[in-house]
This record gives sequence, structure tokens and C-alpha cells, in this order.
Amino acid sequence: MRKKDKDIAATNRLLEVIRGKKDFEPPLVDSEHIPEEAARLEGFSIPEKKKTRDSFGLLSKKTLGLDIGSHSVKCVQLERRGMGGYRLLAVRAFEIAPEGIDLEEDPKRITVSTIKKAIEGINLKRTSIITAIGGVSTAIRQIELPFMTEKELASAIKWEARNYIPFDINDVELDYQIINTSKASNTLDIILVSVIKDFVRYHVELLREIPIEPQVIDVNPLALVNAVVFNEEIERNEFVVLMDIGDKNTTLSIYGVEGQYFVRNIMISGNDFTDDIMKGNGLSYTDAESFKKSQDSTGLIETIKPSLDNLVREVRRSLTFYENQAKIKGFSTIILTGGSATLTGLDGYLSSELGLPVEILNPFRKIDVEQPSMLVPFENDLCKLALAVGLAIRE
Repeated sequence: MRKKDKDIAATNRLLEVIRGKKDFEPPLVDSEHIPEEAARLEGFSIPEKKKTRDSFGLLSKKTLGLDIGSHSVKCVQLERRGMGGYRLLAVRAFEIAPEGIDLEEDPKRITVSTIKKAIEGINLKRTSIITAIGGVSTAIRQIELPFMTEKELASAIKWEARNYIPFDINDVELDYQIINTSKASNTLDIILVSVIKDFVRYHVELLREIPIEPQVIDVNPLALVNAVVFNEEIERNEFVVLMDIGDKNTTLSIYGVEGQYFVRNIMISGNDFTDDIMKGNGLSYTDAESFKKSQDSTGLIETIKPSLDNLVREVRRSLTFYENQAKIKGFSTIILTGGSATLTGLDGYLSSELGLPVEILNPFRKIDVEQPSMLVPFENDLCKLALAVGLAIRE
């Protein structure tokens, strides 16, 4: 299914998803099966404040965003209310390898066990489950091609993609979405997404062992943009920088309502901060993790400065590259998400070094939370649930 949308400002159609796998059947439609073929990418839109249908029929009013990370599993269950509103039904987060568990013994078994624990007790009846794949296994590019018909583009895209993706074309699942057509320049603006097949296969195998059947498998960077666009007011002339600082890598995304979309994975992350703490303070891994997460950690920024300065340098390079390529000048704000986003003093340091206001995303800002007690365990780091929320609000 491909959609052509000539009004990018009205709908912000940016997202691509991986959908469909042999033997997978959408939980809400008994009569329709996903075609028996390798997982493939399909078009996806940022919420349009209305009910929408996809090729599987109307999504349930209840959705579960399931974020399976390298360090933890997070899930958020929402219920749609009215025109674009949501109510929080459940929220969970569990570490995959807490103290005393050796993940290297059997990572797949331990991850499956953690997923089961995360969804245990959540009523999944009539609930659409949405998961995601991210990190270095994905590549997302916005490209410009000469105008051609959709049939011509479908035939040409694999050959064109070779010039833009960092993987062997035979090793990836590939698809695209047209986001703008310019008659004046006779060109097409396209979002191109590729995901390494082995990562898709492993992800699907994990879910089958639980067993759960996702209605959609999304890609992390675009689901995070979904969460930002839903919760933040972004003006037409603004460009926001989203930094998702995870356990193994930092994903940098740049989004503007009418601008070029940009994603880059930076291999500097929470693990590097932990290594700096271990070396600088002579601490064990467990003690270094506790120090890193403590809200009272004094001198933390100075301790992790070696890795932090490398991260700032890479972010600055990316922002300069984007300004030159997109021919814009300046960004409105930096928005932080991820498990390391709330480190003591990190927001202030990034703001000072990059010369931009920095805020930590509250992904529940526009969600009806009738029982605030559900968020109490996460009150100091709600932003680590941003991906799960971004998945759960997928229309």
C-alpha cells in the first residue's frame, strides 16, 4: 500500500513501518492474513486526529506500545478517546539483565522472560500490539528523485536505494513513502527506510516465543518523532532536534513540519558514560550504574566528560551538516529522551555546549492519566517511556 500526499504540512507523512511476516495474523481480523512473504515496509502517518484504517481493518481502541530495548523492556497501554485523545491504561518497565543475571548465558531466553513479565496482568483483549526495531540495524533517508509514476518508482527504488543506504541491498527489507511531489521541479520527495533482515527475523522470533502477534512492527526513530509531534507544539518554521540517548547508541533526529527529515545513529551512549564512571571513580559496573542514575550525583558531568564531549562534537557536526544540506539557519530546541536523558546536569551541559534550549520530553503531557499513581515509579525519568508511547499512539 502506497499513499501519495501532496500536502506535507497538513499531515506530516514521514513514517515507514515494517509490517507482515509469514504466519502472523493481526489479532483483530480473523478473516485476513498477512501475505506469506518476508517482512516488508509500509507507509505510516503521524496521527491525523481521526480514525484511520490500514490494510488489516480498523485498529482497536486499545493499543500496547512494546519497546524491547537492549537494557530493558517498556510497555504502555492506551485507549483512544474521541478525536486524537488517549487514556493511560497500563505502564510497565523491567530491566532485561538486573544485578545477578548474566545476559550472556542465554540472552534470547532472558529477553523473552522479561517481555512476559512486562505484559503479565495487562488485559490484551481487543488490543493492537505495536513493537519496533532500531539502532544500527535501520537506516532512514529522505531523498529526492526525478518524477516518475508509482509503477516506475516501484521498479526503480531498489536500484536508487543503493546510493543511499549503508547496507548491502540484498541484506535488507526496503520500502519507501512519497511525501511530496513538486511539479515545478518535476521531482519526488521520498522517505526511504531499510532494515537488516536478520534483525527483523530475530525480533519476530522473540515475539513468537511469548507468544504475541504484533499488528505492526515500527522503526524506533520515527516512533519517537511520533511521540514528540503528538506532545509538542511545533511551528511551521521550526526545526527540533531529538536526541534519544540509549544504552548502546544515541539516535539523533531532526524534524521540521516542512523540512527535510534526518536521522543519524551515534555510537556514544549510556554504556560509555558508565565506563567513564568506572574508570574515573574506580567503581564496579553495578555501583557505576547506581551513581549514574542517582539524582544527587555531584560531579557526574565532569566524570563522564570524555564521552560527553565526543557526543557533543558529533551532534554539532550533524547540525552543521543539516543546516548546509537543508539550507536553514538554526534550530528551535533539543528534546531529550532515553534512559540517560535525565542524568543530573546533562540538559544544562548540552544547552551550554550546543547553544540551544534543551528540554526533557514528557511523553504523557497530552495523555489523560486518571490514576497518577501509575507514573509514580517513573516520575524522575518519564522520557524513557517515549518510544513505548510513540508506538501506542500510532493510528
